[in-house]
Amino acid sequence: MVHTLVRAVARPSANLWLAATESRSAQVPRPMDSPVIHTTGADPARVLLIGSGISVGFGVLSHELALPGQLARRLTSITGRAMDIDVVSNRPMTAEFCLDSLRDVAIARYDVVLVTLGLIEAVTFTDVGTWSRDMGRVIDALTEGGSPGQAVFVLAVPPLDALQSYPTFIERLGSRHSADLDSATEILCESKDRVSFLPFRPDPRVESERFRGPDTYAKWAQLIAEPIAAKLGLGKTRASDLVEPQAENERQVSLQLLEILDTEPEERFDRITRTARDLLGTDGAAITFLDQDRQWFKSRFGVEPSQVPRLWSLCDATIQRRHHFIVEDATQDPRFAANVFVTGAPYLRFYAGYPLEAPNGVRVGTLSVFDSSPRGFTDADAALLRGLALTVQNELRN
Repeated sequence: MVHTLVRAVARPSANLWLAATESRSAQVPRPMDSPVIHTTGADPARVLLIGSGISVGFGVLSHELALPGQLARRLTSITGRAMDIDVVSNRPMTAEFCLDSLRDVAIARYDVVLVTLGLIEAVTFTDVGTWSRDMGRVIDALTEGGSPGQAVFVLAVPPLDALQSYPTFIERLGSRHSADLDSATEILCESKDRVSFLPFRPDPRVESERFRGPDTYAKWAQLIAEPIAAKLGLGKTRASDLVEPQAENERQVSLQLLEILDTEPEERFDRITRTARDLLGTDGAAITFLDQDRQWFKSRFGVEPSQVPRLWSLCDATIQRRHHFIVEDATQDPRFAANVFVTGAPYLRFYAGYPLEAPNGVRVGTLSVFDSSPRGFTDADAALLRGLALTVQNELRN
């Protein structure tokens, strides 16, 4: 371990150096876009990326070019599954204050959580006992708030010589201290089911004229993708068949916060609905929100009323799932054969819907297509419907 006396001398100097470089760091490019990454596909796995250091994206202006985008594409190439990656990161995040950033995050939504903490603690020589206490609380919160099948990965502290130029004393002592922090982290991970310590040893930096670039993030993603991909598995499961109910009161509050109900038609939404109908070759399509006992249409083609009782809604079945929901022939499905939309106009036979999420991840509505003739629905169709649903979600954030 870094000797206590050495650490006591080094820590104030390190803090002074960090303070002195704060304004310079603020000028380094970093992602300015939404901290959400999607890759193409039908039934995506969900990943939450938490932390500081390599997850922040210094050197590039988009999360697509930073670690989240590179990791998402790498995971998709390995597993064949689409990926949704949400990013909760900032430069000064430490294990002590990490949970403050996760207060409004529904941890159980994710298949995998990847934690990238420890850089700040390494360069400020935080006591190993303090680190173990704070990191233990983070791991406890993630495992207690997660779902039974969820996997949590805690990444090793990145080697300082792979990140940027540090003063020699920080780089040397900090690297030694990183190893001490990693040893403590590995012990914490071994004590918990579903939690794995993930080694991370990238090559020293080679870029001399820039902070770092997309190629570096791609290499880093390649180093950490394999163990995560092994947990996610190949895309052969039908996640769309899995019912995943959510709290109705939370859903209703999330819907109200959007302030979308009973608003006037808008071309930006109608354009997406028309595209879904035309590309998937159906009689109709709709953007729908489920409000208490009614289904309200923000945009619709092929259906007359602006709202219908929720009791009649096939979209209500869609929002009980994380991914698309398909009914190839409603007359042959006992859940819907007696539905008034099936027995009467528009004599619905085929239905496919994808849930729409509020910014907090709660499912509040659907993008759906429907037809008066039975038909199949391919994985390519499902990927297309998902892509259009994500476009709707982007509009809801604007």
